[in-house]
Amino acid sequence: MAYNNKQHKLTPNMLLLDFFFILICISSVSSAIFSFNKKFSHVKNLMSSEIVNSDNNVFNFNKQKIAATVTDETSKLEVGVLSEFIHRTKRETAANTPEILKNRVLLNGTEKSTHAYVHWIGKDTSERIFVLTCRVDYKNRREVVDSQLWRSDDYGSSYKEMKFESEAKISFIYTFPSNYKKLIFTDIMAKKIYTTEDELTTNKSYVVEVEPDLLIPHPTDDNKFLLYSFTQRKLFVSVNFGANFKLLSEDVLPNFYWGESGFDKNPDIVHMEIEGGMPSQAMYKSCIVPDCTNEPNPELQDVGPFLATSLTTHKEYMFVQKSNWNGSENYLAVSHQRKAFQRAYFPGDLKTNDFMLLNLDGGQVFVAVNHGDVVNLYLSDAVGQYYVLSMENIYHVMRLDWFEIDFHEVKGMNWTFLANKRISTQSGMVARTYISYDKGGNWAPLYINQSCKGIDSCALQLQISQGGLVTPIFSEANAVGIIMAHGILGTSSIDQTPFVFTSRDGGANWIKAEVEKMMSLNGTFRFNILDQGSILTAVPDGLVTGLNSSTIYFSLDQGSTWTSQLFDNQGLIVKGVLTEPGITTLVESVFGHEVKDKPWTLIKLNFSLILPVKCEEANYTFWQPKDYNSANASNCLLGSDVKYKQRKADDKCYNGGSVVLKQENVTCLCTAEDYECDFGYEYHDGECKKALWFHEGYILSDCDDGGTYQESKGYRQIPADNCFEGSDMGKYGRTAKQCPLAAPIQLSILGEGFNVQAGKEVIFHLEQAGGSKFDTNYSWNFGDLSSMENVTGIKQASPRKHIFHESGHYNITVTASNSKGSLLTWAYVHVQDSISNTYLSAPWAVKTGLQVAFNLVVSSHTRLMASSSGHVHFVWTFGDETGGSLPILTWNSSMSHVYTKAGTYKVTFEAINSISAVYKEYSIQVFDQVDILVLKFSDNVAMYNMSDVLVAQLFTQRVRQQLAEDIGVRLDRLEAVLVSLNPVAVHLYIFPSTQQVDVNVTQVKAVVYEQVEKGVLGINLFVKTYDSDNIVKIVSATDLTGHPNSTDGVSEGINMKPIYIAVPVLVLALIVSGVSLMYCRKKVHSIRQYNMLHTQDDSDAMLDDDEAPLDLNVDFGIRESSRDDNMLENTGGSHLVMVTGGSTDHSVNC
Repeated sequence: MAYNNKQHKLTPNMLLLDFFFILICISSVSSAIFSFNKKFSHVKNLMSSEIVNSDNNVFNFNKQKIAATVTDETSKLEVGVLSEFIHRTKRETAANTPEILKNRVLLNGTEKSTHAYVHWIGKDTSERIFVLTCRVDYKNRREVVDSQLWRSDDYGSSYKEMKFESEAKISFIYTFPSNYKKLIFTDIMAKKIYTTEDELTTNKSYVVEVEPDLLIPHPTDDNKFLLYSFTQRKLFVSVNFGANFKLLSEDVLPNFYWGESGFDKNPDIVHMEIEGGMPSQAMYKSCIVPDCTNEPNPELQDVGPFLATSLTTHKEYMFVQKSNWNGSENYLAVSHQRKAFQRAYFPGDLKTNDFMLLNLDGGQVFVAVNHGDVVNLYLSDAVGQYYVLSMENIYHVMRLDWFEIDFHEVKGMNWTFLANKRISTQSGMVARTYISYDKGGNWAPLYINQSCKGIDSCALQLQISQGGLVTPIFSEANAVGIIMAHGILGTSSIDQTPFVFTSRDGGANWIKAEVEKMMSLNGTFRFNILDQGSILTAVPDGLVTGLNSSTIYFSLDQGSTWTSQLFDNQGLIVKGVLTEPGITTLVESVFGHEVKDKPWTLIKLNFSLILPVKCEEANYTFWQPKDYNSANASNCLLGSDVKYKQRKADDKCYNGGSVVLKQENVTCLCTAEDYECDFGYEYHDGECKKALWFHEGYILSDCDDGGTYQESKGYRQIPADNCFEGSDMGKYGRTAKQCPLAAPIQLSILGEGFNVQAGKEVIFHLEQAGGSKFDTNYSWNFGDLSSMENVTGIKQASPRKHIFHESGHYNITVTASNSKGSLLTWAYVHVQDSISNTYLSAPWAVKTGLQVAFNLVVSSHTRLMASSSGHVHFVWTFGDETGGSLPILTWNSSMSHVYTKAGTYKVTFEAINSISAVYKEYSIQVFDQVDILVLKFSDNVAMYNMSDVLVAQLFTQRVRQQLAEDIGVRLDRLEAVLVSLNPVAVHLYIFPSTQQVDVNVTQVKAVVYEQVEKGVLGINLFVKTYDSDNIVKIVSATDLTGHPNSTDGVSEGINMKPIYIAVPVLVLALIVSGVSLMYCRKKVHSIRQYNMLHTQDDSDAMLDDDEAPLDLNVDFGIRESSRDDNMLENTGGSHLVMVTGGSTDHSVNC
């Protein structure tokens, strides 16, 4: 099947939930797939299945490609000709082939369920199967609207509904790999979990502090599990099976792992990612549960910042994906045996964009690397650091932020891989299937059998990628050598309707499936293997094709011949087929619907009458895999000669329980086949010769502390190889050599943030790809007039801490130099003040129809911040917007607005820069009937700078206070608004009183006129004094006869250019930036704040008003930061899973 590598940028809550709700549709997934920047990381073999209604739009993303596998002709063949053929041959074969025992169950009440999840316990004597059906609301964060849980106690013959509390809406089932009887059911919306230790004979319920979005059971201790909340980003642990929880850490990203016995110091270690200083950035953390006080892996913390959700752990290996400061270079870092992370090296000078780990077993890493235009496969040395080419140009599909490849690892066959390669022909690029028997060491085109190699008509092209809704190629670990696949013969397009092919010898030879030797199986099928290979089954798919089927095809001789029978009289749109884990029985279950809006139907098929006789020793033979790609088709594969025990294909008997498959394993003497060209060498003329691009600087990671290193002679033993060396192996050995001095190569500065807060300590990391490090001098210059820092050795040069005391743009440089050469690298840092508070200058009351000016002043802890700097933007609402209106976004700290209706309105305003934000609200009263006097002042008003918002605010407040005192009216009867700077003019608003004892508006105006005429009305801005030089007199008061469209009230010099955040603009911004802008606000005493908003480019200061004034790469909706009023501080069992994706958490989920 195709393996997906999704870019692990941080996504909002809904996108993170998609990780669990939009999974790759699989009935089984290879155990060795790891995805960088992952949506899923260590994908184990799923032992459950999720089945989804095919009419649901969740599958539309790959519909066009999937539809290519089923043509109209196929549909007619399936329904018409093939159906007629089946009924005709059924009478002829009925005497020879017994009937399959069938049992049909309808899950009543599931007509509207969009998902069904099946978990088969399948351990010891347990005959229990769980089915979770649920209806998901895709418009509301994929919320589970309702759900039903069913259990069968008799291998699927009957089901009963299991009840929790009446309002329970179960979203997930979690299984424990160390104890199949223990299960946890989660109700996310209700913040509840239900636990059982006896397969739900009894259960307990617990209320948890957060939404239990994700649980990770401990791999060996069935009392421990991790619980995680996407929205709050908190990670908890329970050590008593859910009775109590303890907080492990906050600011955790949804990517964490339990330790592994034999590789970690303690199996109770948890490896996790913590939010970094920038979006899509993470830091490594580990601790031991439950206290989580000590760091057990301090060396690993030196890795510094890396791409969020790229951490992967498996046995002795740990990986992260790193990027330089501006994102122009991505590279892989690996830790072996929990030692410090080291940079991984790939041959040549191809740019590495993304990585997909395909297999990490056998002490060697097999990885796919996206180089932009091509994707190549590579093999590592034993520590996973140095890689050599395995296959060029594997067939791949590029997505927006990830890539898919056509690759399949054959289960049960050590190191047998199948892949589709892009090759150039006269008609263009086409896909061709290749096979490797030695973990990618040698590849060769796939042919239908070994006797017609090299003939185009014998070329076999397999469908290895089909969008994930149906597994196009199928193998099982307990049926060694058996492969079932969709494919075509010859060189025709792989997109045409495929046929079914089977192999019984690990892919060396294939048989085209034919029913009763008369009709080929053509179309899309769901495969299964029963009783360790005694029976192969194929059921026509309904999820992708939408076709209704009632026929099952099966083979009793490992694919040589096929028989058909009806499995259901009504017919079923088949959406999943599942058997017990371990495939040791003759029973399988088929799931689907009769038609749309009918209940889910489960049909149990029992083949015990088909194979009634148990196999004896005489019914078995031994089979040895060969490396057919080697010169002599050797039996020795990667140093081992292995024999497998198989039931004879033509013997019609059943295995009955586990059969010892691996009979003999002999270690071989090493030959040339057990070695490969070392890193920096390429195969030419029968020998490994040094590549043109290679120089010694690449291999000096062994010389970080000086001393000696082991120089290669051009060869290395394949790490997964088990051969033993003979006496004449000098050609492949290594020689100790003194570490040379080499010029530094590829120097990079990594920061935990490049938009940083003034006065706050920042940590920078320095990484060097090659060249000498231990005796190289490094000079740091932070560009802020601080002294240069000179040190010798990379370990002393990195990490480096620094504090920028002033805001501004700084260019950080590091020079690495030794006697062989020098290298300069640089990075830009934008230092900003954190917004501490905002001050709004605005009237408390205004008149309808007149423009109102709002002026905002922003301050840090130590000073007022100039909003004109271009790094602070503002979001406004005025309270009278119509439904669906969006806030106004502007660079300007001043806005104007006209209210058309009387009332009380809530004005909201938010000031945001790259490191902080402050949100506040303001209430304003709007009147229809208001009298306005225009006040003008004596010439000495010029002593005050009225263009300063704070001075103007203070001046109008003093005017209002002084007049209220002199006239003798309450303060809420007046408002003063500055409307002109030259000459200075103020509008005095006089509001009617609601109390009869008060003077009326006419009387107030008369007093003002009288006092102005006498020259006794004056204002002292700062102190109460009678010094005439400091008193500004009101020299005139004129009644403003209201004109709603009058411009008298517009202040000069105010130029508002608001940017309206409309839906089309927002969609465009999403496409450009690849992220979502979401609001997550918290109200505290009527003051709310946004989350941090980060920018990637310091050039935003130069944006024009018609450009987007902020970077939309935000984490709103997920990131939870501490806030105050004024400042923003810096598994066991068998599952069937049928929506996209794999899961590592032993969960069956809605």
